[in-house]
Amino acid sequence: MIILFGMWKGTLCPGLLEFYYLKKDRFITERFQIGRRQIHWFLFAVTASALLVRLMVAYATVHHYDLNYYVNWSAGVNQNLFGAYNRIESLDYPPLFLFPLFITGKLMTLPLVGEIQGLQMLVLKGWQILFDTATIPLIYAVLHRESRLLAAAGAALWAVNPTVIVNSSYWGQTDSIMLFLLALSFWLLNERRPVVSGIVMTLACLMKFQSLYFAPIFALFLLTKFSPKRIAMTIGAGAVTGLTVFMPFMAHSGWKLPFEIYLGGFAQYQDASLNAFNYFTACGLNMKHSSGLLLGGISADMVSAAVMVLSVVMLSFLYFTATEKSPWLLCFLFIQTIFMFTTRMHERYQIPAVLFSLLACLHHRSRELFVSYLAVTAVTFLNHFLVLEYVLSGKAMPGFFEVICVLMSYVNLFVYMMTVYHTVRLLYRYGHFHFAGAFKCVLPERWRKYVPDYKNRQSSHKL
Repeated sequence: MIILFGMWKGTLCPGLLEFYYLKKDRFITERFQIGRRQIHWFLFAVTASALLVRLMVAYATVHHYDLNYYVNWSAGVNQNLFGAYNRIESLDYPPLFLFPLFITGKLMTLPLVGEIQGLQMLVLKGWQILFDTATIPLIYAVLHRESRLLAAAGAALWAVNPTVIVNSSYWGQTDSIMLFLLALSFWLLNERRPVVSGIVMTLACLMKFQSLYFAPIFALFLLTKFSPKRIAMTIGAGAVTGLTVFMPFMAHSGWKLPFEIYLGGFAQYQDASLNAFNYFTACGLNMKHSSGLLLGGISADMVSAAVMVLSVVMLSFLYFTATEKSPWLLCFLFIQTIFMFTTRMHERYQIPAVLFSLLACLHHRSRELFVSYLAVTAVTFLNHFLVLEYVLSGKAMPGFFEVICVLMSYVNLFVYMMTVYHTVRLLYRYGHFHFAGAFKCVLPERWRKYVPDYKNRQSSHKL
């Protein structure tokens, strides 16, 4: 407790004070000085503490909900890694996760692990915990150029975020691996390292199908910010990475394997909503087929397809006309829209919004987006908690569970509208490009007719 209090008084508290009293930057800078050495020690303390907490949660929560898949997959992979898709019928993940599962399978055969259930949980949840913990220093790396104190505060907030702890350490889901790769990819793209960024983005898509939702945003930044040569190198590096991972598996399972994995995984779940707090649950279609009709005789699938297309169109419009071209804002807004208004969404699929809302609010120093981050965290945590409460307890879901899901879906719709309003305000806070000349944004800035003034960015924050 003394150490935690010292961390609060020494670093985290000043970071939050800087966030709240942004207009008094000179006072904050003079009052609180923190060097690189202190930051490194703070990050070490926060990361180590977060890792210990996650390991304790994983060890203490023994269950096999969804983890049985990892047990079967790791055993099958251990017998024949590259022939796994022929041997394991339930295997629907892209192939990247099979490599760490190979190590998991080896560890699961150890006598000590077989005797102690807590150790089994650590082995089955270990990769998820490691990547979730690694996201803590990554958040600092993403934000440290804006402010070291804000970056330290962001890392600390992720370390104690209840949704990600439940997702990775309690439940054992692999979303944390995807989140780490997505954040790393967009950070590298922001740092003008597109080739490495393209490789990491490819790895994210090879990890989980949901990473493909972020491909349009990645493509917009890649195609408009870099030269044709670097674009070609990035696409080539991504293609080589994808083929390198897939080819050994395709040699055993056929060239159609990528289509079977991605299209088959999408078609596996036919429900309009799978306990997700979104529009379709609000309409009473939770755990009901996606062909169910809404008002006017329109099916949920039709609405979902229309929203998907319109979302990409709106994303392109915002990108080309807004002067604040922020990947964190666009990723947050886009994944929120996809989760709220497309079918086949699980309760877990909103968790990328937690990460991107945190990065967006701290990068752009917006108190309104910070409130959105807190709201999204609360909603996603409750969504996880309610599902796990009834699944792990073995109880049949009572009638009021559906009522809670509907009510929370309306709350989430309100949160969504709030986030859209504040995100769009930030995107256009420096002005806008006229729609007729919006595509001039693909040209170098010195060729444009109008270039917004970014020099006084820090002094023009509106909080």
